[in-house]
Amino acid sequence: MISFYEEMVMVQGNICALMNTVLCVLVTAIAAHAQIPPRVGVMGSTLIVNRAIAIHVRVANGDLTPERRAQIAAERLQAAIARGLGARHVAVKAERRRAMVTIGGGVLLYATRADARAAGTTPLRLAQAWASSLRHCLAIPPLSLSTSELLVPLGESRTVRVNGWLEGTVVVAPTGTPDDGIADPAVVGDGRTLRVTGRAVGRERVLVSVGELSVPLMVTVRKYAGEVKLTEPVVVTGIDLPVSFVRQAVESAIVRAAQLEPGAQVQMSSPIRLGGIPDVGQSATASALVRTTGPGYIPREQEVKVSVVNRPLASSEPVLLMVSNDPERVQKPQTLFAGEVSEAHGARLLYHHMNGMAQDGLLQIELLNPTDTPRVAHVTGAASTPFRDTVRVGYVAGELFLRALMNNMGHTVTIPPQSKMVLLTQKIRPLDTASGVLQLRLLPIEGVQPQAPCVLKVAMQVYQNQPVPLSGTTMVWGFLPPRPLTPEERQQAASTEHIYPTSHKVLTATYVVGQRWQFIRIGEEAVRNHTQQRKLDGNYGVIYEVRVELVNPTDKVRDVELAFEPSGGEAGGVFAIGGEVLGVQRALPPKEFSITRIRLQPGQKRTITIRTMPLAGSNYPATLMVRS
Repeated sequence: MISFYEEMVMVQGNICALMNTVLCVLVTAIAAHAQIPPRVGVMGSTLIVNRAIAIHVRVANGDLTPERRAQIAAERLQAAIARGLGARHVAVKAERRRAMVTIGGGVLLYATRADARAAGTTPLRLAQAWASSLRHCLAIPPLSLSTSELLVPLGESRTVRVNGWLEGTVVVAPTGTPDDGIADPAVVGDGRTLRVTGRAVGRERVLVSVGELSVPLMVTVRKYAGEVKLTEPVVVTGIDLPVSFVRQAVESAIVRAAQLEPGAQVQMSSPIRLGGIPDVGQSATASALVRTTGPGYIPREQEVKVSVVNRPLASSEPVLLMVSNDPERVQKPQTLFAGEVSEAHGARLLYHHMNGMAQDGLLQIELLNPTDTPRVAHVTGAASTPFRDTVRVGYVAGELFLRALMNNMGHTVTIPPQSKMVLLTQKIRPLDTASGVLQLRLLPIEGVQPQAPCVLKVAMQVYQNQPVPLSGTTMVWGFLPPRPLTPEERQQAASTEHIYPTSHKVLTATYVVGQRWQFIRIGEEAVRNHTQQRKLDGNYGVIYEVRVELVNPTDKVRDVELAFEPSGGEAGGVFAIGGEVLGVQRALPPKEFSITRIRLQPGQKRTITIRTMPLAGSNYPATLMVRS
């Protein structure tokens, strides 16, 4: 059996390397410590050094009792210390039947075979364990701290433990260097604990003293990089919402709710966890680990839990169509579009711009609220990854948008007073094209009278490592926190030149099987702006609702084909028919491309509704053909 003291000796030997590493971190006043020699004592048969167990002697050696052996070792150690010897002079020497612990070449204590048997080891290993423990005890400084550098959040407190064997009252005092009034230290608890409170951002040196011996503590006080305070539910709309869409809506709401210091950013430390996908009128839960970081700030990680509510919001066509395509090739940083939206006038924005600059560009779509009340906007939209193929980029954006529109898939964002919300930001390489469609309406706030309009703005900047939180295609907008308006933004001028009061057209046709084909032109009759001075050739961004009555007067089952003809040149087309979105990514005249076939029973009449939209980057007008 190994005794308690022997176990302590063995443990102290095993952790010697670890303790030496820790001691390298501790703050020590070397010059002052050199004036206070290690304290050596004996308790029974145990050698005590610097108030720690160094060696426990279990058995006698000849006429020497264990107590006497410990006393002799203490006397020899005190003499060695008086000669200036220390931990680095402790060694082990082996003889035939025994080993010895030495200091400065002189024997301190023999480890005999009887000692080894009592400890369950060999004389050499026992001597090595004793030597290791003794070195550790001799190296314990009279006064030290658990850390030499303390980081304290502004307005919060952190503790430091006062270590060492020196007895006396602990006194702390800021020195005022390099900054003054940064930290507020105090001795608390058992008298060996310091509580340091951060009063101001900066760095200050604090002296911790016992008697005439002092050690420094460097205190740095910083702000947290930020905090996420999401108190309102995440509001989404739509049926059959994809998991990816709900996750992005939650993430964007978390990002918008982040209260960040200048230069800080917020990131998800874990995937968004969903407790389900809410149906219309229902709710579900979501949570995520969120981390805020920034240069010169303390990172903060927190778990954010939120409710996701699927609000029963009726879909409606916007009143206004806004087109941002002038210039299509952007050759310098500039505002590309600015138009007013209000509770009474919803808007659909189609944008399509090529980066004609020599460097990377940053396309931003912002919603500016110059009023003194918060505004809530419902956003439905889709943006394509920017790339060079102008037809394909317009097709991707249009197809995603039509899918979202058919399911009324969107979410809400709140813009604080005198602030702006960056709805979308995209990095665009030279000669790449960005394209997307955004449908937006301001929702009334109960008890708040309608305010002045907000401004929807599209601008191109030079990319200078600005945050671009989303890459690739997206149907969720608003991935940056709101920002206060600048004086110039408060005076942002809006224009009506590229705003059209017609955003929706209804066409009707009848096709009778066996009779003349029906040709339905899409984008042919151009809509005009408020002044009637500008027309929108091709009607890009206008939603067409085509209602076709199909009649089969025969006594046989007949298939009716719906086909697409790119009458105006290379074009793509997207069509929502019976809850399904179908598309032709690229078509070249004079070819015709089949979209779908509809089977009619003998004598059957059936009305189908086709929703489509002339796509940016394509050449319209185009033709829908109904034939059998």
